[in-house]
Amino acid sequence: MLSVHDLEIRVGARVLMSDVTFRVGAGDKVGLVGRNGAGKTTLTKVLSGDLLPAAGRVDRSGELGYLPQDPRSGNPEDLARTRILDARGLGQLAIGMHEASLAMGDDDADVAARAMRRYGSLTERFEALGGYAAEAEA
Repeated sequence: MLSVHDLEIRVGARVLMSDVTFRVGAGDKVGLVGRNGAGKTTLTKVLSGDLLPAAGRVDRSGELGYLPQDPRSGNPEDLARTRILDARGLGQLAIGMHEASLAMGDDDADVAARAMRRYGSLTERFEALGGYAAEAEA
């Protein structure tokens, strides 16, 4: 859950928003829409804890996923997948699964067998934590 109380956000002397109060419940999905320069990115940074507000309070319980805007490089689908997985603490599991899948083709049977066991273990954990559902969102 996310609760915002009497939030004020400033950039320098400019007030981007003030007297902002709202609540986002568990499982809610929210989109932020507005014109360029309205303060969407700044608000998101305040909500995620990357920036402090000028006034007010942000209360977070549970996890908050934040997919920052970065149109400069890379395949947009890969960037979205990576950021969604990282935001949910699943990025390292996905990397481990990839590394294990590569090692399963090793010429040394013992190395390949260990990699298969590791891949199975990581895959079970990834699935239990909602990794495949997160990938589908990307």
